Amino acid sequence: MSMIIENFIPALWIVLSPTNIAIMVIGVIVGTLLGALPGFGAAQALALMFPFTFAMEPISGVLFFISIYAAAEYGGSIPAILIRTPGTTAAAITVLDGFPMARKGLAGRALKISLYTGVFGSLFSSFAFLFGSSGLAWVGLQFGPTEMFAVGVFGLAIIGSFFGSDPIKGFIATGIGLFLATIGSSGFSGTRFTFGQAALLDGMPLIVIIIGIMAMPEAFRLMMARKGEDPELDKTLNQSAEGNHVGWRDMRTLMPTMWRGTIVGTLIGAIPGPGATVASLVAYNEEKRWSKHPPEAFGTGLDEGVAAPETANNAIVAGSLIPSLALGIPGSGAIAILLGLLISRGIVPGPLLFSQGGPLVMSVFIGLIASALLMLVVGIAGIRAFVQVARIPRYILAPFVMITLIIGTYSYQNYSAHVVMALVIGAGAYWLEKLRVPLIPIVLAFVMGPIVEANLNRAMVINGGDLQAMLLRPLALGILVLALVTAILSFKRSRSGKTAAA
Repeated sequence: MSMIIENFIPALWIVLSPTNIAIMVIGVIVGTLLGALPGFGAAQALALMFPFTFAMEPISGVLFFISIYAAAEYGGSIPAILIRTPGTTAAAITVLDGFPMARKGLAGRALKISLYTGVFGSLFSSFAFLFGSSGLAWVGLQFGPTEMFAVGVFGLAIIGSFFGSDPIKGFIATGIGLFLATIGSSGFSGTRFTFGQAALLDGMPLIVIIIGIMAMPEAFRLMMARKGEDPELDKTLNQSAEGNHVGWRDMRTLMPTMWRGTIVGTLIGAIPGPGATVASLVAYNEEKRWSKHPPEAFGTGLDEGVAAPETANNAIVAGSLIPSLALGIPGSGAIAILLGLLISRGIVPGPLLFSQGGPLVMSVFIGLIASALLMLVVGIAGIRAFVQVARIPRYILAPFVMITLIIGTYSYQNYSAHVVMALVIGAGAYWLEKLRVPLIPIVLAFVMGPIVEANLNRAMVINGGDLQAMLLRPLALGILVLALVTAILSFKRSRSGKTAAA
């Protein structure tokens, strides 16, 4: 605490200097715009902007990166809400209720809730980082490869159990996502499932999966839409100013949701590996568990369905910095790039950084808070422009969406095969939707699959191939039991619901 008090004022002056404020404003704008590009998450945004930090002072470069990182997590929700195309994998959860709100003519409301709750999560996780970094770093140390494997299995249990009305279809979708994750080469078992196609040797990039599963089916629907054929598609032309207003009363109602999302995001952020996708998933799941609304109401356009994942995936920004700065363990690709920036400037992360880092470490904390406040200002200024996308008639928007998706897929690696993959996957996803198979689990399982596989292999190596010794670790065993209970309860709840309906 004495270190905090001693370094607070010097760090505050560093962050509030006109140069650093201007740099953070630019970082927030850049992060928001790049985060809104489908599949172009925080890691890609930081990698693109890395060369610009060479001309900056060390702390200015760090503040620039923090601003981009925080804003990119918010930016991913914008296309998720407006056109059902998440900018990041974490924003795929926001699609569940955000896009239905936009279809009801409440795009402005969904964007405001996403912004306000995201800023709340970022602010309060930053304070948790400020006062509890050492304790949260200890939490992260308890999770080795075995525990991370168990966390991955728990995540898959949640994915299969809580998306869609039928857990069987949810687990089928999860299996499809895991299968897609096995296509191409593996760092552990050579090349798998290429079907004789050279284009599949390197597997399917995440951006292809996101666009193919989430965006292409909607683009196909838009291409087939005609004016007046589907009144639901044209509701966004009649935006209700009253319905889109989000006031203090709304925020007070969402306060329990925001606190739960902040706690989930901060704690999961302190664990190296899971990332914002897992945080959003767990927060959404917990909101369904604790909300006064029935579980089946989620996915129809609830405020809580937007607030929970958005609070969590913004809270994880500060949470993920804890193991990174205290232990030198990057919790995500974006944080790995940030650590690269620190090390290139002679700043070595580790336990001594908190006690010997002086105003530098405190500047990171204050920079997180300042970035959240700047994100609020930039977001409010931009919502009016963003919401205009939802006012465009769907049959007019359709060709522009399709062209954008094709260009975005091709430009990822300038590879035409990726466009073919996205179109084929999109056609399959469109067919699966007709069968009422949920699509979100496919994307999430694709993300979780490599995490589960990598940590299982590491755990087996550490334990000499002894599966029993690995699974009997108390924390890992507890998480695996929780995963089993989650799956069993989902089937039980589904059977009870069918019995009641009959």
